[in-house]
Amino acid sequence: IGIRLCGWEMLDDRGGNTEDESMESLRIAERAGCDYLSVTVGWQESLGSVISRDIPMGKWLYVAERTKKELKIPISMAYRLFVPEIPEKAIAEGKLDIWEMCRPQIADPALPNKIKWDKQEDIIPCIACQVCLARLFRDAPVTCTVRPSCSHEGEREWGYYGFPEAETKRKILVAGAGIAGLQAAKIAAEKGHDVTVYEKTGNVGGQWYYASRNPWGEDSGKYWDDQEFMRWVNHMKAQCDKFGAKFVFDTPVTKELLAKEKPDSLVLATGAVPEVPEISGVDKPHVVSMFDVFTGKVDPGKNVVILGGSGAAISLALFVIDKLAKLGVENPSIGMIDPAPRFGSDVNPSYIWRYRLRLKNAKVKELTFGKVKEITDDGVIADWMTVDRKTKEKTQFKDEKIPADTVILASLVPNKELGYGALKGDVAMIGDCVWVRRGIDAIQDGYRLGMRF
Repeated sequence: IGIRLCGWEMLDDRGGNTEDESMESLRIAERAGCDYLSVTVGWQESLGSVISRDIPMGKWLYVAERTKKELKIPISMAYRLFVPEIPEKAIAEGKLDIWEMCRPQIADPALPNKIKWDKQEDIIPCIACQVCLARLFRDAPVTCTVRPSCSHEGEREWGYYGFPEAETKRKILVAGAGIAGLQAAKIAAEKGHDVTVYEKTGNVGGQWYYASRNPWGEDSGKYWDDQEFMRWVNHMKAQCDKFGAKFVFDTPVTKELLAKEKPDSLVLATGAVPEVPEISGVDKPHVVSMFDVFTGKVDPGKNVVILGGSGAAISLALFVIDKLAKLGVENPSIGMIDPAPRFGSDVNPSYIWRYRLRLKNAKVKELTFGKVKEITDDGVIADWMTVDRKTKEKTQFKDEKIPADTVILASLVPNKELGYGALKGDVAMIGDCVWVRRGIDAIQDGYRLGMRF
């Protein structure tokens, strides 16, 4: 019989147990006769993040190590131990006895066997997106961003145990190597179809490729998202390669290419692009795409205005905050403007509070109910309204000028470069080129299309 107890509540500022006081609780559990102890960190009420993607993997092992030194019973831990190499090393060094595979085993229930079989390349990696927890807290069936077959393991058509080869092979062309296109291509190739993925850039991953540039970690100095988003992207690319899907990079899909290739089926997975509003000054040189900022093609200036209020725009704002700090820019001005009444409504609740806190600490101005009227050489002319969350008092601002030497387009809309008329035949659209949503929706689109091939 084991017990799960907190090794540090992270509530010291509100009278919670300190690390030393928590340790006394663990000793009491051992004296009571527990055979092993699962040690955790933090509570939902803790102001610090604990199990989300902005915490480096392995960060909390010191808590397990300290507990192991104090107790004689075996110590187990789950938090932020997503890849087998980290707990294996910790066990070898005497810091831990048992690795608990919680969210990683929702992402891939076969995780222990794949390690045992030395098939690590086939492990579906958890990205700590917290979709499973968000569903759990609402008493909804558990779903998983990276494994759409979650909760459908017993239904053969969902392919948890693999997809059988199709009786009739098709030539399938996928336009776009984002997450939706990769997922559809993988299943189609697994079924034995002749699959070719065309990508107009030189990278796989689509928006996740750009999101992987976002800075995370507690003073880590690293891009921790690279270890999360890109692990899944690279895994899916490897699975596509394994099943024989072909990739052609730096090549956009055009009607001329389609006429030449003559595919039986066309999958449009071209993703989303920043909206270019029809306002005066939008063609000025200091008006740039969010993707160019993420990849370093453009460095933001001291005064930045971001047009957008979704999760993607907030992700960009966090990137800009970090980028300007690295560039040594002092007292920058960052503003976000969007028609939405509240920014980040599409962001998982496990993350949005953390994002809001960082935006607040960086003094980012959130201009809600906003409408941009004009972009000038040194600013943005706009209307907006703020609402006091406590008093509900509304304050209107008309024709105000926001200083800006960099204006970033960050309101995403479907990419309509290609449509259903691109090919006379079987055409499907998946992902953000249909409707801009979250990653789980794009992967679900690709998976369900793959099921139907």
